[in-house]
Amino acid sequence: MFSATASFGASAVLGTLGVITVAKAKTKPQKFFGTIPLLFSIQQLTEGLLWVSLKNADFAGWQSFSTYTFLVFAMAVWPFWIPFTIWMLEKDKRRKKIINLFVWIGAFVAIGVCFILFSYPVEVVTPFCLTCPDSATASLRDHLHYEFNIPTLVKNLIVAFSVLYIAATIVTPFISTIKKMKWLGVVFLASYLFAVIFYKGFVISVWCFFAAILSFVVLWIILDLQKKDS
Repeated sequence: MFSATASFGASAVLGTLGVITVAKAKTKPQKFFGTIPLLFSIQQLTEGLLWVSLKNADFAGWQSFSTYTFLVFAMAVWPFWIPFTIWMLEKDKRRKKIINLFVWIGAFVAIGVCFILFSYPVEVVTPFCLTCPDSATASLRDHLHYEFNIPTLVKNLIVAFSVLYIAATIVTPFISTIKKMKWLGVVFLASYLFAVIFYKGFVISVWCFFAAILSFVVLWIILDLQKKDS
């Protein structure tokens, strides 16, 4: 299910969706918000390149670039960009102040995560089992696991960042007064729980793949805003 083909396919669909979403957006805040599908498209493209670099020695030189680019998007971009673009859209002054707090939380997470990412090595583990029978063990061969070689103290810091990450990306949509914005939080939360329950050990890769579905919610929100403004 998860492969270079799946990632490239998702990237193409999300890229097309992103172009449509930005084209439909009329105001500057809407256009910033509408870039979410485009950013997801780039994210999935980089993981597709990572799959290729892992399976084809001719593209091995792309592995480090693809790994870190994907992780920056997955772990640093979203905790800032999601609340920031929601903050831009929000018109209620009281809610806007609350969302602004989450923007700063997201910025703190983004900076902290980037510092850790580029301070310690990251290894991509591919538990391929080409000789295994069709079993639960064999199913692991189509997933990517990102192994962070970091000391225990930093691992505890990652846990703290994870809590703040969830707050910035999942809680913020529920604070917004925009009627359909809460569905952004619902999809983000549902995709996270799905990844944790069914793909433990591969959460980063799987969550990001399924969370890309929220790109359709972004277009839905933009279209709804257009109806209200017309």
